[in-house]
Amino acid sequence: MSPTINARSALASRFLVVAALLIFFWLAVSTALDKSPTNDEPIHMTRGAVLHQSRDFSLQVGHMPLSHWLIGALFSTEPDLPRIHDLASWQTGDRLDMADEFLWHSGVDVDRLSFLGRMPIIWSGLILGALLALWTTAVAGQTAAKTGGGDRATLAALGVVMTLYAFSSNLLASASLATTDFVTTVTYFATVCAWWFYWQRPQWKLWLATGVLLGAVLGSKLTGFLLVPVLLPLAYVYPGKRRNWWRPALIWLGLLPVMALSLWAIYAFTVGEWAGLTLPAPAYWEAWQSVLTHVESGHQAFLMGQLSEKGWWIYFPVSFLIKTPVVWLGLIGVALVLLVRRRISWQVAAFTLLPSAALFAAAITSRLNIGYRHILPMIPFLLVLIGHVLPALWPQRMARWVVGIGVALTALVALWIHPNHIAAFNLAVGGPTQGYRYLGDSNLDWGQDLRALAELVTTAETPVFWSFAGSADPAYYGLTPPSPLSGADGLGDPTFSPANPAPGRYAISATHIQGILAESDLFDWFRRRSPDSSLGYSILIYDVDETTPGVWIAQCANPVPALAPEAAEQLLGVTGVRHMSVDCEQTEVTPVGEPGWTIVPGLENGDDVVYRHASSSLAPAYTVRYATGNVTSESLQTHATMTSGAVLDLPQAVGDAAELIGYQVEGNRWLTYWRVTAVPDAPLSIQAHLLDAGGTVLSVADGLGFSSDQWQPGDLLVQRFDFGDATGGVALETGLYNYVTLESLGSPLRLPVPTQ
Repeated sequence: MSPTINARSALASRFLVVAALLIFFWLAVSTALDKSPTNDEPIHMTRGAVLHQSRDFSLQVGHMPLSHWLIGALFSTEPDLPRIHDLASWQTGDRLDMADEFLWHSGVDVDRLSFLGRMPIIWSGLILGALLALWTTAVAGQTAAKTGGGDRATLAALGVVMTLYAFSSNLLASASLATTDFVTTVTYFATVCAWWFYWQRPQWKLWLATGVLLGAVLGSKLTGFLLVPVLLPLAYVYPGKRRNWWRPALIWLGLLPVMALSLWAIYAFTVGEWAGLTLPAPAYWEAWQSVLTHVESGHQAFLMGQLSEKGWWIYFPVSFLIKTPVVWLGLIGVALVLLVRRRISWQVAAFTLLPSAALFAAAITSRLNIGYRHILPMIPFLLVLIGHVLPALWPQRMARWVVGIGVALTALVALWIHPNHIAAFNLAVGGPTQGYRYLGDSNLDWGQDLRALAELVTTAETPVFWSFAGSADPAYYGLTPPSPLSGADGLGDPTFSPANPAPGRYAISATHIQGILAESDLFDWFRRRSPDSSLGYSILIYDVDETTPGVWIAQCANPVPALAPEAAEQLLGVTGVRHMSVDCEQTEVTPVGEPGWTIVPGLENGDDVVYRHASSSLAPAYTVRYATGNVTSESLQTHATMTSGAVLDLPQAVGDAAELIGYQVEGNRWLTYWRVTAVPDAPLSIQAHLLDAGGTVLSVADGLGFSSDQWQPGDLLVQRFDFGDATGGVALETGLYNYVTLESLGSPLRLPVPTQ
């Protein structure tokens, strides 16, 4: 606590801190109890068990062991815990197989074991809160002393920061999981915190603590290495604390052997071979090699409707802006403004912003765009910065009210979404109900709601069709695959019609809605409508009341249809319908009064689009359009631009098979509208001769994109004729003719250019 704070304020500050820690603990514990194991937890729990059973670091590929030491710390209280080395999968050397057998097929109580693995991470959250309170009190006291706010301003700043900490969904999301991200956050923050306090009052104990913590952050995650160079410029931030220019660098340099010894201790002082060398902690160097390979290769990610294996540089800026509460963003913005105006200490800002900026820059340049959790260590630093700036706002009564109301609303929002903190998004983008439109993976859907899905499916009175994206075993919770939606290979089940689903309730992981599947557009039909509800915001619920009716399927044959008739029927959930093959470049077909679908090549948009399928190894790109059957020959005739001089009365019969009901002219492109009146008994085509004023033929564009052997009475055809660069055309001579004998059906019709 600040030495200037009086006894009464000190008591109040302790009460605030303890209350915040208890709230954070309760929210984290209840979240941990509610959520099923997420995608990464099984392998982390397996690593934790191996470390405590045999101090074997062979599974630490790509990860540091400190978090795993913590995760496995309570596993000894589980009496039926199997030895990992005794599992059949151990012989395969496959870490995922080991995790699957250990957690789901060894007879352990998965939910109990998950909670045991999560508890030490939650306890580390209390350490973070205590350090945050300590540093915030110190920096807020400095600002309060300058602004004259006194103990009340310091106490208010502490209250705001600790409330934001206690109700931080981003912190709670990681603190309640047996993963590495939160331990990294704690050690990253604790290292800089100790370094700051050392430069306020240099003591060997603080220096030693900084070195030990620096080793701990390196033992938490490889990104912790960023602090090694960052601490050097921070040693020069307080000029009054040194006598010689080289002294801070020497003090920083002295941290390195302490750091190395601390890191080696985390690796149980192991020595082994790596790259032909005998080194301490060989698993640490192997982890570097693995992570760099992973970063270089990338990882499939989702951002605002787009999928990418290589990521986007804007991923983390966008993630930060839409997952950080609006009040936080506002206070951070105020802090930056006051920093520019020199109303707050640039030294404190350096200690909070430089470590954050280094982490943020590293995340932006990385190809791993899989979660806000990778920039989570920024959060406590930003809270300290907020605490530093708040006393500067204390003299303004309006500012106090705005901050107070904003903080209260932030807490209420956190309670509203509890325990679904993984799926937290700020209200500027619609909150957690809209999160699936922006981000995926550990930002939203990390497999955490499998237990809720199992409860929904097993207790429902009618069948629930489901598709789960997590790595957990659905069968453990009573869900027996195969699901009538997507199989384990990410392909559609043969009983599922993705462009026209059968009636029922559908529960689909947001990850699958977003397209992270072998068939990325399997759920495009659902993607085009808003969910009716959700399970934890990560599994979206859709209630389909009835199938869409249709009696025909027309496919563009450019040059061949995208799907075989059987595949088209399975796609649309119909059987025995009429199939038509159309050259869509020339002709558009609509059976009058009968609903149906047209499958066109490529990806198109429009109000009538019900499904789109991007090109894949299984099928080409195509778009499904739906026609309600409400089109009539009268509406089509009204739509066409008609001649106003009564030169030709329409409709005009052409033989017994069809009649012309209208036409349009768009430059040198003519559109003729036809209605089939009878099934033709001859192979027909349409004549199209462009005439000049003297009746001379300028250009010929005969053709028909819908063969007459497919005609049925009532079909409406729009036939397009393009005459290219021809000039001087004033009329079109058209009609039907037998394309084998070239015999015309009746006299050709002469269509003048319509007058306006």
